[in-house]
This record gives sequence, C-alpha cells and structure tokens, in this order.
Amino acid sequence: KKRAAAQGTHAWVRRLAGIAMDSGVKSLTSLIGKVSVGGGGSARAEEPAPGSGQANMAAVNGEPAQEAAPTPSKRELYEQRVKDFEAILEGAEKRVDVAGLRQLAIGGVPDHKGNDLRARTWKVLLGYLPRDRDAWAEVLREKRQQYAGFCEEFLVDPAQMTSGEGDATGRNREGSLSTSQVDDDPLSTKSDSVWNKYFADNEVKDQIARDVERTHPDIGFFNNQDGSSDLHKECMRRSLFVFAKLNPGLAYVQGMNELLAPLLWTFKTDPDPEQSAHAEADAFFCFIEIMSEFRDHFCKQLDNSDSGIKATMTRLLEYLQLHDYELWDHLTNRVKIDPQYFAFRWITLMLTQEFHFPDLVRLWDTFLADPKGRLDSLLRFCVTMLVSARDMLLAGDFASNLKLLQSYPPTDVSVLLRKSAQFEC
Repeated sequence: KKRAAAQGTHAWVRRLAGIAMDSGVKSLTSLIGKVSVGGGGSARAEEPAPGSGQANMAAVNGEPAQEAAPTPSKRELYEQRVKDFEAILEGAEKRVDVAGLRQLAIGGVPDHKGNDLRARTWKVLLGYLPRDRDAWAEVLREKRQQYAGFCEEFLVDPAQMTSGEGDATGRNREGSLSTSQVDDDPLSTKSDSVWNKYFADNEVKDQIARDVERTHPDIGFFNNQDGSSDLHKECMRRSLFVFAKLNPGLAYVQGMNELLAPLLWTFKTDPDPEQSAHAEADAFFCFIEIMSEFRDHFCKQLDNSDSGIKATMTRLLEYLQLHDYELWDHLTNRVKIDPQYFAFRWITLMLTQEFHFPDLVRLWDTFLADPKGRLDSLLRFCVTMLVSARDMLLAGDFASNLKLLQSYPPTDVSVLLRKSAQFEC
C-alpha cells in the first residue's frame, strides 16, 4: 500500500511538472508550494507562507533570500514625525514649505518636551512668522516692540499723567489714555474727559477679569498655588484689554478669553526661555489673526449678515443635511432644537469648552493647518460630532438631545478627526 501511494504521488508530481514546463514556471515549488503526503496516502499542495514564494524563487536562482522589512514601532514613527517637522522648520531650505507644514500639522504636532515644534508651527500657520526664516528674528523684534508700545499707551493711570505729551484732548491715539496735560476733574462727565474714559475702561477691565478668572480652572497653568497662574491671567487681561482698545467698534466680548488661552499656553510652555518670555506679545498677534476670521461671530450687529453667526450655523445645518438627512430632519423638524443652543458656543469658541485641554490643543493643530480654512475645518468637525452621536440623538427627545449637545460625551478626538477628514462639504 505504501508503495502504491508513493507511485501515485510521483505520478501527480510529474503531471504538475509538465504543467510548470508548459507555462514557463521555473520553479515547481513556486507553483505548488510545499508538497506533503497525508497519512492516508493523498498528496496536497499547502499554501505558501507569506513571502515564501520570493524566497524559494531566489533560492532557485542562487540569490540570497530577503526578509520583509519590520514594522516600525510607535516610538520610531513618533521620532520620524519629529524629524519631518524639524526638516521643514530647521532644514537647509531658507523658506518654509508652508504647504508641507500644513500636511504634517493636520495630523497633529508631536508633543515633545525638548523642542518648540507646536509653538513655531502655529506661528507660521497663523502668518505671524513669514516663510523666510532669515526674517524671523527681525519680525519678532518689531512685533514685540509694537506690543510693548500698545501697553505703554493704553495702560495708563490719569493720576500719574504729566504734561508735555499728546494732543490737546489728552490722547495721542483715538481712545487711548496717553500722557497729556490733564486739567479736568475726576468727576467730570464730559465726553472728552480723560478721567471719564479711564472709568469706562475700568468697566471693560472688570468684565475681562471676570472671564479670565473662569478660564480653564481645571488646568494648573491657569489655576495653581505657586503664583505662576496669576501672572498668566495678568497676561490675558492685558492682551484682551489692548485688543479692545485697538478695536473700539467690537471692543471685548465674552468668550474671547477662550480663544486666547490655547495660544498663550502653547507659547508660554515653549522650552526656549527667550521665546517663552515674549509669549504674551506673540499670543496677542496670533489671537488677532484668529479674530480676523471669527470676529463677525462676536459682533451682534452682524448676526443676520452673510458673515454673522446665524449664517454660519445655517451653513452647519446644511452640511449635516448633506451628510445625514435623517439626523438633520430629526433635530430640525421633529425635536426642533435651535442650533443657537449648542452650535453658537461650538463655533464662536472653536470647541474650547467641549473637550479636555490636551484634546483641544490637538484639535487646533488640525483647525489651523487645514488648507480649506479654519472655519471650514471647524464646521466639518462639528458635523462629525453630530453624526457620531446620531444613535443617541435619534433615540432621544428634546431634553435628552439638548443635554447631550451642551455636554458632549467623552470621545476619542483622533477617531472624530479621521471621520471628519472624510467629509467633503
């Protein structure tokens, strides 16, 4: 029986060899894989192991077998991303490849304690630093001097003002409190009274101080016992007041503190002490850049305009209708939730109150880097938030849906970002 089984196997192999010769296959092994004989005397061709075909062919041809490249570890991938960022920000090219930097940053900037990758990346993406790296030092020097001048001009106590500077109205810039000859009374109600302007400014300062005090109280940077958080809050109060003075038509509106906070944190935690020392000025100008795109959302007079917050919330619902009609119909026509109850805060504050601070910083990497624009990136992510919670929203009523949208459940932002990247609005 054994002899008969062996003869049958040999005949089977000879037939396969004939097929191999007719088809031009050089190696019989590459055709049938490993041939084995079962206990019952039947032969079978087993599936070759991954990569074994190339190894067997190489062995037949007298070439050394090549092993597949090992999968890089997470640490190796992380270190490569750091090198990729450094190649753009510190490489031989004198001009920063902004498009390449956007492509990298949209996937997140590596958190690395030993460098300032995020600080430099955000400054470039926001246009604070030019593409020409040789010009960085001069641009930073000029901007920081300019901010110091703003502070000196606007943060003045009339009681300490001396004569000899400013114009006849006591100002050297519209609305400022620069030094001048002061001959009015602190109780004066005249519209051009320096004291009257000073008291009006104090009302703005008080409003700013209240909001700053409530900024991310769960983060040690803004609320700790060593006193450093008090300095950080003072930086925010000063920057927001200067912004209000430079923009009298808009002034300060509640919520602006939330947009300044991530910028100040990012630049103040820069490991380079020289850069960290000027975090306030750098954050101020980057804040202005963000406000240039989002300022109309803070202006109540523009609520009903094409650039106002109502138009932007309508745009958000249109995106939702496009991607998930059933969910849009449920929220809009069935439970009738006005988007101002949740989307107003999501949009105006760029989701700063919806996620934990580390997740928020990661989100801003993508928002600032998205080549389609910060607002478009934000709206696509908001749609992703809604669609990701669709099962709970479709099963809920007005009260439960409103509670969910005003307190979004803990979620892995990396998953939301991947889904958001697939949306085309």
